[in-house]
Amino acid sequence: MKRLGLPLLACTLLLCRAGAADPAPIVDVARDPAWRDLLGPLAPTRARESSFEERRYFPFRRDPILLTGEIRILPSRGLSLGYLTPEPRVLIADSKGLLLRDASGHDRALPDDARAQAATAALAGVLRFDLPELEKSFELRGRHDGAAWTLSLSARDRTLAGALGTLVLTGDRGRLLRIEMIRSASQRIEIRIGEPREDVTFSAETLDRFFR
Repeated sequence: MKRLGLPLLACTLLLCRAGAADPAPIVDVARDPAWRDLLGPLAPTRARESSFEERRYFPFRRDPILLTGEIRILPSRGLSLGYLTPEPRVLIADSKGLLLRDASGHDRALPDDARAQAATAALAGVLRFDLPELEKSFELRGRHDGAAWTLSLSARDRTLAGALGTLVLTGDRGRLLRIEMIRSASQRIEIRIGEPREDVTFSAETLDRFFR
């Protein structure tokens, strides 16, 4: 089976829909009452899991590559992306860094690609929704209409910006619905996130498989 490369988590809707207003700069997202109330609940304080579908669009392919999996977040253990198709594998992001685990449970080093590793680490950080930390790495722009919101993130570091492109997150109230990493008009990665299950209890087997 052809390898699909390092899993990259990313997705949402395109930056500017026709007729939509440009997202406005957000100077201090952690202190802005409107944004703090919308995004604050996204920072996990309890165990959380949800399914996801990831579509990778490339200029040389007519149809996107589809990957499916599950996101698990445990504040004390980090973040886990369990890919189910087309190839079972797990990407773990925690205080020790990044770890890739194959279907047999064997850990292996990530591909020796600094740009890809930086992009994956940044995307894992986005899912933690630590607002002050996000502002250290990204310039934020956004717009919201009631409970619906769109947030655009541009990496401050040029190398990371080149690896990530532009990240666009969309959600409703305290729920993240989609993330998109836009490299160009014909190349992007889009993820749709399912309904989150909050305050779940992971079995010992699940902890061993999806965390370290």
